Amino acid sequence: MANILRRHVLLLTVATLLLFSTVPVSNSIPFILFHGIGDKCSGGVSNFTQLLSNLSGSPGSCLEIGNGEADSWFMPLTHQASLACEKVKMMKELSQGYNIVAQSQGNLVARGLIEFCDNAPPVVNYVSLGGPHAGIAAIPKCSSGPFCAIAEALMKLEIYNDFVQDHIAPSGYVKIPGEMTKYLGHSKYLPKLNNERPDQRNSTFKDRFVSLHNLVLVMMMGLILCCQLNRQNYTEKTGSV
Repeated sequence: MANILRRHVLLLTVATLLLFSTVPVSNSIPFILFHGIGDKCSGGVSNFTQLLSNLSGSPGSCLEIGNGEADSWFMPLTHQASLACEKVKMMKELSQGYNIVAQSQGNLVARGLIEFCDNAPPVVNYVSLGGPHAGIAAIPKCSSGPFCAIAEALMKLEIYNDFVQDHIAPSGYVKIPGEMTKYLGHSKYLPKLNNERPDQRNSTFKDRFVSLHNLVLVMMMGLILCCQLNRQNYTEKTGSV
């Protein structure tokens, strides 16, 4: 476990250096960080954020959605992205543009912010660390505790059921092989994010995403929290965003 954590820290460091190396020191751009599922902005994530700031020389902060740990499981991603949008627009230090670093599920909140948020400051660079951009084949594993018991009970229901979609955040990006019709018809987040519904494609979402100056995608080898479908190499499958 310690070795895996060290590898993740190294990847995080390398990815951040790749992103910020394109930005002149004299014109340091602030960044925000989105943590992964089951995490929160305090503790280890706070240390990560400080590490990024120290290495890049750029001011940064972790953007918390709701109460963090619980809401990362139980708040629909559409709502998480909407809250992120409103928070970013209120942060004066981001008004001239900012960078994003996101971990795991936080990438889908980050992309929702980039694609869906109207009248927001521009995102300049984006680093994705282990983002499930193409979806996952099953709900992420939940270790222990009361959150897990509730999540597992709800997960026994049909994953594309409206109730589950509205109450379990990762259900919004579960893409079960062989159930594409159900996925496209009833999944409430990823099909919109990836412009996968032919009759509902929105060129604005694509334009906002391709306007990024730099995009760095990092696949986290050995990360088993999410059941992989094709986590980072998603453009070959969707061909849309």
